[in-house]
Amino acid sequence: MAFKAQQLKKGFFDIHGIEDFVERKVHEVLKALGLAGKTPAPKAAPVKKAAVKKAAPAPKAVKVETDDALAVVLSALDSNSKKAALIKAGKQKDQLLRSLIPLYIARSSNAEVSSGVTSKFWAKHGVKYAAPNAAKALREHTGYSKRTKNGNQITPNGVKYVEAALAGKKAA
Repeated sequence: MAFKAQQLKKGFFDIHGIEDFVERKVHEVLKALGLAGKTPAPKAAPVKKAAVKKAAPAPKAVKVETDDALAVVLSALDSNSKKAALIKAGKQKDQLLRSLIPLYIARSSNAEVSSGVTSKFWAKHGVKYAAPNAAKALREHTGYSKRTKNGNQITPNGVKYVEAALAGKKAA
């Protein structure tokens, strides 16, 4: 049995003939078990447009998760009593502090706060802060956050750093 691969947009491939092959193998197994009757007819090759539509939704799923985490952080900020102080502290030119504030706000939730969420959070408050800068600040200053399976999480040292900045003192 011959398969033909066709390259689609964005690096995806459409393999013609694989569906017939899989159906025949499943039918052979069912026939060996005594559960199948007649042989399946070979199917026509799928239309190219249908394969392209299947490949398109993948990036949208990632965007929804990011928006959900951003919504969680923004709602946690609204309910925080130190909202004004946190936003004022984030307008300082301290990249570590800017990276830690969203983690500090969302520390009690299970939101996956990535560098992209941090960047979008500050964009909502009028501060330009690129996602690579957020990731670099957390990577270079070890001990203030830790990577877990649910994304970055703030450590007790990071909490102390943010609270010292809110109090107006220099953090160690």
